[in-house]
Amino acid sequence: MAVRPLPPGVLGAYQARGDRRAIVLSPSLGRAERTATLAHELVHDERGGGAAYRGQPATWEPVVARDEQQVEDEVARRLVPRAELDRLWRQARGVDGSLTAWEVAAVFDVPPEVAARALVLQRAGRQRRRRSQR
Repeated sequence: MAVRPLPPGVLGAYQARGDRRAIVLSPSLGRAERTATLAHELVHDERGGGAAYRGQPATWEPVVARDEQQVEDEVARRLVPRAELDRLWRQARGVDGSLTAWEVAAVFDVPPEVAARALVLQRAGRQRRRRSQR
C-alpha cells in the first residue's frame, strides 16, 4: 500500500487494503489536533472504514455526512469522558453558571470543536434524563 502526501486541507486519512491499514496525519497538526485526528481515524478503523469512496455519486453525500457525524460524536465521547465533563460542569455552575467549549478544550486538551461536540452531547443526555424522569 503506497502512502501519499495528504491533499491540502486534509488533516488525516485512513486507508485499508486487505489486512493492511494505514493512518496518515498532517505534519502541520498541533498536539491536541493530532490526538483528535488520530482518534477520528481510529474510530473509522473500528467501524470498518469510512463511508466515502472515490467517484461516489452526489446522492451518497448524506450517508457520508451521517457517518462522519457519528465518528465525531464517538471521538467527543472518548476524549471528553461524560463523567469528567459532568463533574466540570457542576463545578462551573457553582462559580458562574457557565461552561464554554474553550474552557472544556483547555481542561481536556482537545480542539474546541471536539469540546463543543462533547457539550452538545452532554446537554442532549441531560435533556433525555429529565424527560425520562417525568
